Amino acid sequence: MTDPNDDALDFEPSKTPAEFAGQKLFIQGNDRANMAMLGWIPFPWDLYAAGYKEAADALLRALTARQASLDSVVYPLVFLYRQGLELKLKLMLQQARHLANKPETSDTHHKLMPMWRELRQLLELIDPRPGDKEVPAIEDFISQLDSVDPLSFAFRYPTNKKGEVSLPGLHHVNVRHLGEIMDSVFFMLNGIYSYLGEMNQDRDIY
Repeated sequence: MTDPNDDALDFEPSKTPAEFAGQKLFIQGNDRANMAMLGWIPFPWDLYAAGYKEAADALLRALTARQASLDSVVYPLVFLYRQGLELKLKLMLQQARHLANKPETSDTHHKLMPMWRELRQLLELIDPRPGDKEVPAIEDFISQLDSVDPLSFAFRYPTNKKGEVSLPGLHHVNVRHLGEIMDSVFFMLNGIYSYLGEMNQDRDIY
């Protein structure tokens, strides 16, 4: 097992919590280089989806550079990829339903495969491409992730609500391999999402 302290960045807090007593947690501050802006676009779903993927990529870079512990950071890493994927599917479903003249639905659940199956059916209706190899490949990887973490809790908690081990059959994860596959999946989904957006724009114009 990897020692959590091995290859970690040396970090010592410069102040204690008492030295910050009375201050607000979320402030604008004067150092604009470290100021994130929220609520500046009317449709923030894109930012949320992209943000989780970018955060996962940043963690992966830290892991491959041995700046973080593999055995502990693997959990937030997989969760971030999964959360980014979930939000991307929900975004694409909104576009696809609009193009297919389907009623808008609020996707409040976390299950990946039901969303993907609906999306695939809509894609085949909107723009059928017999023999396409990418869509089945994407489905396989989404299915694998969904089978390991069907409700988005397995990489957030070591046990489920019944007290059972969250990941009983999973003992090793090659984070570089995982990152390469997730990159390919997000690349294709981003392309499809952009295509759906263009089709919706053309439809609204004409």
